This record gives sequence, structure tokens and C-alpha cells, in this order.
Amino acid sequence: MKPSITPIAGTDIRLVPGDWPLPADLRAQVGPSWAKLSSANPHLWDGRIIGVSSPRIDADGVLRAEARVDAYSAFLTWRELGFPEIGMRNLFGSAVIVTSDNALIFGVMGAQTANAGRVYPPGGSLEPRDVLADGRVDVAGCTDLELEEETGLKASMARRGKVVAVWDGPRISIAQLYHFDEPAERLVTRIRANLDQQEHRELADVVTIRSGAEAKRVGGVSYAVAVAEAFADGSLG
Repeated sequence: MKPSITPIAGTDIRLVPGDWPLPADLRAQVGPSWAKLSSANPHLWDGRIIGVSSPRIDADGVLRAEARVDAYSAFLTWRELGFPEIGMRNLFGSAVIVTSDNALIFGVMGAQTANAGRVYPPGGSLEPRDVLADGRVDVAGCTDLELEEETGLKASMARRGKVVAVWDGPRISIAQLYHFDEPAERLVTRIRANLDQQEHRELADVVTIRSGAEAKRVGGVSYAVAVAEAFADGSLG
């Protein structure tokens, strides 16, 4: 099914106790699956990841959900099995870089990551570090941080545009548009220079996107292609 895009006013996601509700048979596969994945890619690290349940957009435009923390190995096992329904969604922030000459810049994930070669906006999984003192999950702050960590660009250098929720099966991308007053060529040059200085870079490279067809051609994942298509037809602003 094609991803759908819904404008939102923000998020209100609250951490609740307990792990993800993985069925016992799926939970039993986490250890063997992780052993296989980490053997193939020793750079993988089994940290903690936040997933959400019961996501909804209320009348005020705010996306609300409950958040739970589990092992990254549990998430990867769920993914390796084709995302069977467990009542959870992989919600994350996406930093959509918009250039002054009306293009988008997507990242190409590095070979050492669990998403090697995949193409999508800079971003990352929500982690315990993104939980505020009152239990709210700071999706916006996480997205700002991922933008800077992955590209060297700071959110303060851009004008914030729309925020949309991209519903893509088990995934929900909370996409924040960042409008920069520089053309694509200059931003790409700056990002690549920053990547060359990173000791533990997540991105192998970045690509300039001007249409959904171009996003598909370079290997963009489904939600990233949907964002590119919506931007090209003017519905993202």
C-alpha cells in the first residue's frame, strides 16, 4: 500500500512501562537473529529503541501515542520477519532538507549501518535519551539532533516548514521540513565536507532529489519517495 501523508501540529508521545508486546515465539528468535546479524555486520550495536502503540491524530492536529522501550535486536528481528503485526509502530523523525533552488537532500546510509545503501532523509530511531523529565518523547529535538549529527547542518540555520506524519505500514516518519537559504550544490558540498571529517559517519553520501521518480531511481525507501512526490507536486510547501 502506498504511504499516506498527514499534516500535523506536533506530537505528544508519552513513555509507559514495559517492553514491546512481542509474542513469545518472536521473542525467542531475537537471540539467534541478533547473532546472525551482528556476525554479518560487527559494527551493529544492540542499544535501546522506542516504539509506539495506539498512534492517532486528534482534532487539534497533534499525533498522540504511547511509547515503550525495547532492545534494538528485538526491532531488527521484527523487521527481519517482515514486520508481523504486534500492535507497535516504528515511529521516528526525518529531517527533510529543502534547498533554496527547490530540491531535497536525502542521505545514503553507510555500509556499517543496519540500513546500508538505503536512501531517505537524515534521521534516526528514538532512544531513551529523547525522553524528557516528564515522560514525553521529544521527537522534534531528536530530529534536530540527527540533522546535525549526520550532516553538520544545524536546525537554527534553517526556517522550519511543515511537519507531516508519513504512514508507511509498520513505520511512521515524522517529517520536519527545514528550508535553507542555499542552493543544493552548495549544501551538498558542505555536507560532504562534514562527512569527510566524521570519525563514525552514518551516511556514505547525500543525493539531490527533485521528483518522486528521481527518489525511486536512486533507491529511496517508500516513505522517502512519498515525501519527494508530495514536495514536487507542491503539497508540502
